[in-house]
Amino acid sequence: MHVSSRQRSIMEILLQEKKGITVAQIAERIGVSTRTVHRELDALDPLFAESGLELVRKTGAGVEVVGTPEQKLALKMSVLHQTTTEFTAEERKAIILCSLLAATEPVKLISLAIDLKVTTATISHDLDDLEELLGRYDLTLLRKRGYGVELLGNEASKRKAISRLIAEHLDDHELIGIIKENIQNKSSRDMDSISRRLLSLIDREKLMKVENALSHLEAELPYPLADSAYIGLVAHLALAMERIEKGEKIRFDEHTLSELAGTPEYVVAKNIMERLQHIFQMEIPQDEIGYITMHLRGAKLRQSPEDAVWPENTELAALTARFIALCEERLGLSLREDTSLFHGLLTHLEPALYRLRRQMEIHNPILGQIKQNYPELFTVAKEVVAVLLPELQVPEEEVGYLVMHLGAALERGRLEHHRYRALVVCSSGIGSSKILATRIKKEIPEIVSLRNLSMFDLGNVPRSDYDLIISTLPLALDPAEYVVVSPLLPQDDIQKIKFHLHNRPVQVGAAKKESKIVPPGRQSQEQLKAMQLYATYANQILDGLWGQRVSNSQHDMPALLRDICTELEKRETVLAAEAVVEQLIAREKLGGLGIPGTSMALFHGRNEAVQKASFTFHRLEQPVLLRSMDEEEMQVDLLLLLLGPKEVPKEGLEVLSEVSSLLIEEDMQNLLQTGEPQRIADYIAGRLYAFCLKKTGWERTK
Repeated sequence: MHVSSRQRSIMEILLQEKKGITVAQIAERIGVSTRTVHRELDALDPLFAESGLELVRKTGAGVEVVGTPEQKLALKMSVLHQTTTEFTAEERKAIILCSLLAATEPVKLISLAIDLKVTTATISHDLDDLEELLGRYDLTLLRKRGYGVELLGNEASKRKAISRLIAEHLDDHELIGIIKENIQNKSSRDMDSISRRLLSLIDREKLMKVENALSHLEAELPYPLADSAYIGLVAHLALAMERIEKGEKIRFDEHTLSELAGTPEYVVAKNIMERLQHIFQMEIPQDEIGYITMHLRGAKLRQSPEDAVWPENTELAALTARFIALCEERLGLSLREDTSLFHGLLTHLEPALYRLRRQMEIHNPILGQIKQNYPELFTVAKEVVAVLLPELQVPEEEVGYLVMHLGAALERGRLEHHRYRALVVCSSGIGSSKILATRIKKEIPEIVSLRNLSMFDLGNVPRSDYDLIISTLPLALDPAEYVVVSPLLPQDDIQKIKFHLHNRPVQVGAAKKESKIVPPGRQSQEQLKAMQLYATYANQILDGLWGQRVSNSQHDMPALLRDICTELEKRETVLAAEAVVEQLIAREKLGGLGIPGTSMALFHGRNEAVQKASFTFHRLEQPVLLRSMDEEEMQVDLLLLLLGPKEVPKEGLEVLSEVSSLLIEEDMQNLLQTGEPQRIADYIAGRLYAFCLKKTGWERTK
């Protein structure tokens, strides 16, 4: 096996160390990123095995070569006398691809060979391997003797390939370092050759200008972006500016663009583009708005707790429940009672499905770690996704994110008695540290000890004094030692912290669980209050239940909704019909409301003009064409309306959520098709009664 000069350096370091060494220390010694070291260790594993040695990687302890001194010496002698290559085959292919993506004219094979210090035959062989990879992006190679090699394909495909290259070979912290003028002042000399070449595809100055254009993003978007999504957006826009300057223009489907035009993200994307035009002083094609909009809609977002309890997309709630049920069945474990798992998956799946349906690039920097720590979970999640989404190609990166949620749920049940200590490092001062600490205490109660300090004081804290470091900026440490989060701690960051905690060895006796004893009388009183709230909203649904047949041949959808809401106003369920109608129409423009596999559509929302929770059903004489929840057109002849007041306690939202979940069950759908109000009311009453008993814990005391 031939080794590169970098691989040989890593091997020499490992063979010299008797007690092991961390990946971060190796990276610092040879001047590369920790991700690069992890990649090289994977490649070196077989070589150590051939020599009878074992490469052992322990989370938190580092990397160690296990074997006899004689075996280590033999390998060291063979490595020292071996001719090295400058790059591995995979690195060489990445560099070739960089050159082709950056080129505006054919590239000569001899120039690539000289650059990489190999023969033209080696380059030709690498190009053969690249053709299969490029086919995934609808790109091809034009190769002619005397002409060179040229990359053929549309601009969107080329950008997708560049984004993938950057995600696979460039650490997030390298981009953050440029964008945020990294406090560690990491210079380009410390980066490996591939990192330098990738960064040459995106000019540093453009990254800074793009970030300036995004300064109002947090105020404009209806939800905050996760840090990883923000970094991806900055890189995407900087790349777009680079390509536009070179005359490379992207095309966007007009029909899709018109659909996106009604979304709040489209307005934000338009504002971003206008600012970019002003900052870069150049004309930007309107098609770019579509890609910016898709990036925002496909970004991982943090929903409010209320949205998680009562999702906008009923089909999504059903999909989440089915995913959990199938995983539970295959694993033989109880998962359905874990509300954190349901809400976490629900929040993740909406943007995930958007990305998958539009074949957007998905990157998961800890996929290898997830597969290594949860092999059974990964296999099960992959199988379940294939069953639930047979029409979609779901990459392992996305499966990995689902496994993170499942792993956290299993650890919550298995390690509930453990308590942890954490250090908090925040770059934005004491105020941000306090906000972050408060969020951590609220969202991750198993962390019972928090200590704020600066990155410069880290070295003064003994390792035995903490289990994890939580930081708002990248640190010069092994990735297993800390986790980078936003000061606002969005849902994705909460999952990241839990994932890191549950994959670390727990120090017994570090912290003890504090038992909380609730007096029996007080417990009964709390149950009574909860039951009262659940029952109030369940009864509102049942009291307000009604259905009708509607002659809609002369009515469009707004007029039809107006008639229904006017009747609700007469019944004193709604205070102002027009306000509710406007909201329902606006909601329909944001996404389909038809329930796939049925002829029903669910219009739903919470509004200040709604006085009481309400569920009604309306049979249409003439079917209408509406978009479904999976964005396909469908015939609808039964309209369902589920309405709630703007301000609803958690118990009320859970009742509304339960009703929406019933609508995707076959028994409920069959009953709704009969149009018999009493049978429908009896069924809903029975289900809500059981739901209320379960939520208040009374069913366990009966």
